[in-house]
Amino acid sequence: MKENISERRLVDVLVRFLRPRNCVERGLRHYEKTIDVVAVCLESGELSAIEAKTKNWRRAMGQAIVNLAAAERSYIAIHSNFAHRVSLEELDRHGIGLISVGSRWGDVEVVKEADHSPFVNLLMSKRIKDKLLPRGAK
Repeated sequence: MKENISERRLVDVLVRFLRPRNCVERGLRHYEKTIDVVAVCLESGELSAIEAKTKNWRRAMGQAIVNLAAAERSYIAIHSNFAHRVSLEELDRHGIGLISVGSRWGDVEVVKEADHSPFVNLLMSKRIKDKLLPRGAK
């Protein structure tokens, strides 16, 4: 049986998975675009940007490449039914990570870790972290 999932549900599952170890915000406005999910790791302080799509991984990757300027790590999150279609070679070329997300809570797997972005604008990254982190946690 085919599982039908909306992008919103995919993001809900992903955010719930990330929350215990990260300060997370969904739909963060960044200049003229919106980053689907941003997360600051509470342990390392590292900022990750995640673009979520149910199946169009190429579109998500285009957005994730843009996010390399704003975050230390950039990922695409794709529904688990379609994650096998993603070209890991193409993601490697850009340093983008891959997260497979199902429709049930906890059904999340980091398939490929993202590389640290060589293009990150530290001032831009700091502004996003300042929005997410509670005072005194920086």
